[in-house]
Parts: sequence; structure tokens; C-alpha cells
Amino acid sequence: MQKEKKNMLYLVSSKGISRFGDIMFDFANNTFLAGISPHSMSLVGIYQALENIIGVLFNLFGGVIADNFRRKKIIVLTNICSGIACILLSFINKDTWLIYAVVVTNVILAFLSSFSAPTYKAFTKEIVEKQNISKINSYLETISTIIKVTVPIIAIFLYGKIGVHGVLLLDGISFLIAALLIFLIIPINEEILKNDKNSLLNIFTDLVQGFKYLVSHKQICIIIILSALVNFFLAAYNLLLPYSNQMFVNLSDGLYGIFLAAEAIGGLLGAIVSSFVNKELSIKKLMFYLGLSGLMLSIAPLLYIVFHRAIILAISPALFNLFLTIFNIHFFSFVQRDVDNEFIGRIFGIIFTVAIIFMPIGTGVFTILLNPEMLFNFSIIGIAVMMLSLVFLVLLKIQCHLVKENL
Repeated sequence: MQKEKKNMLYLVSSKGISRFGDIMFDFANNTFLAGISPHSMSLVGIYQALENIIGVLFNLFGGVIADNFRRKKIIVLTNICSGIACILLSFINKDTWLIYAVVVTNVILAFLSSFSAPTYKAFTKEIVEKQNISKINSYLETISTIIKVTVPIIAIFLYGKIGVHGVLLLDGISFLIAALLIFLIIPINEEILKNDKNSLLNIFTDLVQGFKYLVSHKQICIIIILSALVNFFLAAYNLLLPYSNQMFVNLSDGLYGIFLAAEAIGGLLGAIVSSFVNKELSIKKLMFYLGLSGLMLSIAPLLYIVFHRAIILAISPALFNLFLTIFNIHFFSFVQRDVDNEFIGRIFGIIFTVAIIFMPIGTGVFTILLNPEMLFNFSIIGIAVMMLSLVFLVLLKIQCHLVKENL
């Protein structure tokens, strides 16, 4: 128990510090590139787009690597490499060189993240017992949300005081500290011996085996398809948020900011509440929380019509994100619990790739379909999410029934 508690502390601290570095890195670089000239938007676009492209290309292979090499070693090495890259970048003083170096370094960090992200998720299963997977995921989500809310404020202050070079140096140090914390972890459930030799020769074969495993485990496959479709509709929600003042007219001019703050508060509460609920993961509870998230979003127009107050309207996105956070935490916990340790890295690689692909597809589709001035946009998205929860609850029940019949 003592070893498990230390493992949880080290992993949560490492992930939190690493997340701190990620946000600081993006803030500093986006601010630097945007400040070059009024016409530098294309640079910012390239900077952001390359990150997603790298994720699509390499997340799958990152999952394969996570299943063939020691996960602790992968996380330590990727953090060290990220730290060194940021520290070297901080010593480039000529702005012309720094512009290109920032873009190239972001590509390098995105590449390393493609290997570390699925490995982090897979590594969780090695450091705690199954019954505590949901708890550590709640802790991870809580610290991530706190950092997401607070770090931008800290970043503004630090960027003003120490500039882009100082922030980049600080980023590099944060990655090295994150690596040290992972090094201190002692796995307690390392079920298989990772093969550190000649695994790269079989990378495509291993990837195909990962897809075959997913197809043969219908319940996990169905849940991943569900998460992809949820991301598709989340793209519509994220697309509409900046147009909040156009949907809900004659309210506060800062409605978009109010909604973002409400989202953050809801996510934080969801992460905290998640550690106290769903001790026994079940498909029914998973779908229940997803359905509740859709319901909370769908009532936004009703709150607007009845109360016509920004603060009361903000309850809708707050509760939407609260229940969605609980769903996400227990979705990952469900996968970590039920997927064999041999394949868990590849499954998370597939999950991250699918998520990245479906978000831009959703953005493109809903850019054409939705009118940002229509009052009931959030209701349409909320009802769609509710329908998904009901349809997939039925599908998963049918699948469970078929499995029982075969047994």
C-alpha cells in the first residue's frame, strides 16, 4: 500500500509538472510567433497544425512501442529529450532562427508525445492495483484541470518578466523534473517482460495484432467507436463556444469567457467527484454519465429563456463538463482495467489517433451545417450525445448478452 501511494504521488506529480511545461511552451511560442508581425497568423497556424499531423501519423506507432519496450524507460527518455530540446531552444537569441527553431522543436515534442501519451496511460496499470485505477485517473484529471486554469495566468506573468527564452528554459527544467519523478516509481504489476531488442523490426506486425485484438474484443471496440462519435459532436460544441454572444443575445459581452470559466469549474468538480463514485465500473453507469452530460447541455436554451441571466446560463456548460469529465475518467479506467497489459499501449495509441481524426472532421462538418446565431444549437448537440448514450447502451447490452450465450 505504501509503495502504491508513492507511485501515485510520483506519477501525478510528474504528469502535472509535464503538463505545466506543455502549457507554458505553447503559450510562450504562440505569443512569440503572434508578436512577430500582424501577418504572422500563418506561422501560428502551421505551428498548431503540424502538432496534430504528427499525432495522427505517430500515435499508433507510439502504442506499439509502449507494448514492446519498458514503459518507465520510454517516459523517462521522452521527458529528458523534451527537456533538452527546450533548454537548447532557449539559447537561440536571433529571432529569425528562433522562429524556425520553435516550429521544429514543437514537431520534435509532438513526436515524443506520440510515444509518451499512450505509454503514460499504459504505465498506470503497472503501478497501482486494478481497484485504484479509477482513483489515480481522477487525481490526474484534477491536477490537469487545476493546471489548465491557473498556468495561463502564471504564464502571462512569467513571459512578461523573463521573456520567451526564460520560459523555454523553465519548460526544459520542468520536463527533466518530470523524468526524475518517473524514475523513482517502482512498478508493482509488471505482468510481462518488455522486449528491448529487435522489437522495431516487428512494428507493423505488432500494430496489425493490436487492431485484431481490438476487433476480437467487441465491447472495448464499441466503446472506442462511441468515444470517437462523442469527439465528433464535441467539435461542434467547441466550434460554437466563441459565438456564445450570438446564440444568447443581450447578455454579458464576456459570455464566452464566463462559459470557459464554468467549464473549468465543472471539469474540476467532475474530477473530484469521480474519485468518490463508480467504485465498480459498469457500462450502465458509464452511459448514464454521458447521457447526463448531454441533458445538461441541451437545457441551455431553456435556462436562457426562463432566467435570461449569464451566471444561471453558465450552469449548463458547467454541469455538461462535470458529467463529461466523469465519463472520460471512467472510460479510460475501463480500458485500462479490461485490456490485456500486452496490448494496452496499442489500444491507447488507436484511441488517441481516432480522437485527433474525428475532431477536425466534426469541425468541418458543423462549420457547414450549423448557424452560430441559432438559439437551440446546444440543444441539438446535447440531444445527439444523449442519443449516443442510449444507442450504445443497447448495443453493449446486446454484446454482453451474446457473450453470455456463447459461454
